[in-house]
Amino acid sequence: MIKRLGLALIILFLATGMLQADVDRSKVKKGVEAFAAEKWDNALQQFQDALLDDPENPVLHYNLGTVLYKKKRYEDALKEFEKALNTQDPTLQQKSYYNMGNVQYQMNKYQEAIQSYKKALELDPNDLDAKHNLELVRAKLKEMAQKQPLQNQKQNQKQQPQQGQSEQKNQQGQEQQQRQQQQQQATQQQQREKQKQQGKNQQKKEQQQSQPQQVKKRKKPLSKEEAERILQALKSKEKANQKLRRVRQRPGKPKVEKDW
Repeated sequence: MIKRLGLALIILFLATGMLQADVDRSKVKKGVEAFAAEKWDNALQQFQDALLDDPENPVLHYNLGTVLYKKKRYEDALKEFEKALNTQDPTLQQKSYYNMGNVQYQMNKYQEAIQSYKKALELDPNDLDAKHNLELVRAKLKEMAQKQPLQNQKQNQKQQPQQGQSEQKNQQGQEQQQRQQQQQQATQQQQREKQKQQGKNQQKKEQQQSQPQQVKKRKKPLSKEEAERILQALKSKEKANQKLRRVRQRPGKPKVEKDW
């Protein structure tokens, strides 16, 4: 577990050499008291008011950073600790680097946290908390490196079914699209054939209307028996006609009954 912030430096706020004469010391004192009582909002307000009197004071920026850290405003806290580095006091610099490492750890910026702890140890090699936190972050990175392949494997396994489902959906969509295209092509082909047939029928109809009516085809030739029957019937009819003509040609005589 990360060690707590270096709070011993807060006592330095009351040292005469660390504050300019125009800084209202009562604000700093009230801020320290509120911080000790864990009244973070009250402490924040007091330190911000003190900074209005001396905006470049690194001690006040350090103090403000500690309050912001407690309020979990890590981005703002990091900026204040960076401003606190603008000092010739190595103790203040060392504490600022240490607390920067704590903030970066909370922000999951482990590589940056390692660098901050190293700089803190360069200024104070006997800082046991900085050593502890440095080893802790290194172990964290090692653990993450060991878990990374397993996480990647799980992620790949999770993605594979999703990719398979996606590919299946894409394939189904392509097949459906192909079926629709085939159906559309078949419908268009049927329409073309229908139009073509209608054109042929119309052309045939026009040709029939423009040509004269043709003579009907002859019937099938008569058989020999049918021909003989017809010929015989004609001969009989001719004989009957001749007989009738002879009768008609006789002179008409009055019929006289015999006188007995």
